[in-house]
Amino acid sequence: MAARNRATEQGLLRGIPATRIKLIERIAAEARQRIAGTSLDLRRRFLRGYFRGVGEEDLSQRAPAELSSAALRHLETGYQRPKGRALVEVLNPDLEKNGFSSPHTVISIVTEDMPFLVDSMGVALNKAGVAIHLLVHPVLWVKRDAKGRLLDVVHGAEDGAHSESWQFYEVDRQTDPAHLDALKEKLESVIQDVRRAVEDWMPMRERVRTIAANLLQEPPPLPPEEIDEAHALLDWIEARHFVFLGYRHYKLVRGEKSDRLVSDPRSGLGILRENRPARNEPKDGPKVARKSSTTLKGEVRDHARARELLILTKANSTATVHRGHYIDYVGIKTFGPRGEVTGEHRFLGLWTSTAYYSSPTDIPVLRKKIEKVIDHFALDPASHDAKAVLHVLETYPRDELFQASVDDLIRISRGVVNLYERRTVRLLARRDPYHRFYSCLIYVPRDRYNTEVRLAIEQIVADGIGGTTSGESQVQISDSNHARLHVVVRTDPNDRHTVDLDAIGSDDRVRRLPLRVRAPKHRNQQAHARVPRRNGARGCCSRELDDPPLVQSLLRPKHGF
Repeated sequence: MAARNRATEQGLLRGIPATRIKLIERIAAEARQRIAGTSLDLRRRFLRGYFRGVGEEDLSQRAPAELSSAALRHLETGYQRPKGRALVEVLNPDLEKNGFSSPHTVISIVTEDMPFLVDSMGVALNKAGVAIHLLVHPVLWVKRDAKGRLLDVVHGAEDGAHSESWQFYEVDRQTDPAHLDALKEKLESVIQDVRRAVEDWMPMRERVRTIAANLLQEPPPLPPEEIDEAHALLDWIEARHFVFLGYRHYKLVRGEKSDRLVSDPRSGLGILRENRPARNEPKDGPKVARKSSTTLKGEVRDHARARELLILTKANSTATVHRGHYIDYVGIKTFGPRGEVTGEHRFLGLWTSTAYYSSPTDIPVLRKKIEKVIDHFALDPASHDAKAVLHVLETYPRDELFQASVDDLIRISRGVVNLYERRTVRLLARRDPYHRFYSCLIYVPRDRYNTEVRLAIEQIVADGIGGTTSGESQVQISDSNHARLHVVVRTDPNDRHTVDLDAIGSDDRVRRLPLRVRAPKHRNQQAHARVPRRNGARGCCSRELDDPPLVQSLLRPKHGF
């Protein structure tokens, strides 16, 4: 037994720097604090595995006894854990009560090891406005008895051992007990979402394969090219280009003045699973309420009835699993015998990094959009304009490329190419067909772009549209003369007032924008601006601002692309 324990201890520290091993051994030597049911050897093995992945700079900043006491409190919290139960403790530690103290609030988590756990906890804490000061997150291989009591910490997947995620956070101190309780409840809910998404990952992939196969076996009454491209996209996302978080089938119930999209609760998977526990989820865990039906009116109703196979958009909420971005929504409509839309298969998730960094010409649906845009302009592939259009589309914000219609892409591509590297500011915008947001591309002379300019532009477009920005802005700075700022302005879907995007370009603050971005040598020169003609395209605004050294015309060239 002694030889086996020595081998385990050596394995727990294998492959890490000698300096770190010395620091960890000092911590293990302080494992004198008694914990019911544990031996000194078990506590020391636990500490070796616990701090194995912590950098020397963090280990050396605190006394070994302090780190040992904090970790052993975590061990006491996680000593008994029933299968499928996530243990979450949120407290302001007290030396007398808890064996250690900290100027921060401490969060201790013990649960099954699953993908996305650490990412998801970070997302939850960020949304709560809580900064992380220290994070220790070992994956420990442990053995437990039938009641969940810890028997041993081992090195690797031995018989009877399973992996667990032990996470220890020091975060901004929370003094309100209600905030501590709310944070604990939120973290428990996120862990449940992670568990449901991970457990149903394979069933969701199988559902995609079934739907894709049915498109070919029982094709809907749509153009064959559209069906083939949808089939190719489903195959592509199933090949690990999409992080599946939830699935549910919805039935479209038509009415005289409005329709209803009614969910089939039994079809739910992942985060859209009905209020029933996961396979390893305790029945008394937190419940997740899901809306069973949605009323559709006006344009939204028209979109639901439209004879288009795919819906590629964003959901109304941000993800709690993996990344805190707005959830990607992939819908596949179903059709009746007369070609009418009868419902949809809805998948929620997140595009993977390959979906963002692969060439769009290699991605189904996107490649066809690009082909249609280029064909629309009937350009010689070897010409400068053809290459410019292709460059615009290949570097276009990828989420926008998935969501925007071909007509929108044609209009906006023309506006971008017509910049012709001129030192101007231009705004091009697209409205979400469900009236939830405006997507705005703003082009600013690269050498004039800075954070102050970004904040000013965000405020101008948010005020002009009558919405809010929520930290979704992205900037692209390349070898072009322009920096491209992508701003999403969220709006109330029920507020259907008309937004004059051209008027945003006439805002006095836009007139003063050149002064904000004036290069130092031009700071004392007066800038002049005036509103260009409308280009006749709905939902598009262009704003060009003079650069005194160049004294450019504000209007677009008469013979532009």
